[in-house]
Amino acid sequence: MLKKGSLNLSIEAIVIVVIAFVVLGLGLSFVRGQFKSMGETTSSVQEQIKQQILDDLRTGNKKLSFPSAEIKSEVATSTVLAVGIKNTGDSQLKFKIQLEDLSSTCSTTGSTAKISPSTAPGDYCAAFFWDSLEQTLTAGESNVYSIKYFAPSKKGSYLYKIIVTDTTKNTEFSSKSFFATIS
Repeated sequence: MLKKGSLNLSIEAIVIVVIAFVVLGLGLSFVRGQFKSMGETTSSVQEQIKQQILDDLRTGNKKLSFPSAEIKSEVATSTVLAVGIKNTGDSQLKFKIQLEDLSSTCSTTGSTAKISPSTAPGDYCAAFFWDSLEQTLTAGESNVYSIKYFAPSKKGSYLYKIIVTDTTKNTEFSSKSFFATIS
């Protein structure tokens, strides 16, 4: 009689383990599906933002369109920013995109620090990655350019400036400042 009781206990334990593995498998499948749909939604939203920037440039007579005056991010995370540029002139525009740190967090002299494209942030400095080569737009043409922003590892508010420089005339074509709030 004791042997029969222990056999029933073993079968119940095996059934519980099998049910646990099935539930775990279903849970992992559900989570994987959610992350996959989240990735698709993210790329769809980024595409919509780019389209809105282009529409904004077409309807208005702006030279530079940036979707927000403030970017909110978490410590040591990255965000893709979209910047729209429109050639409002009647000839071809050759330009470069530049960024400056106006909050002077990374400058040792305490003045404005020019930012060069890099792929990794420092401890207290943000990092930006973009195509810093010369770009070209024909008269009336507009385009959206991506900038990847790597938030610094220190919480706070930072001020940056995007500058579009006309390389033919060596003058500022347009610029816009924006805040980054890191929490």
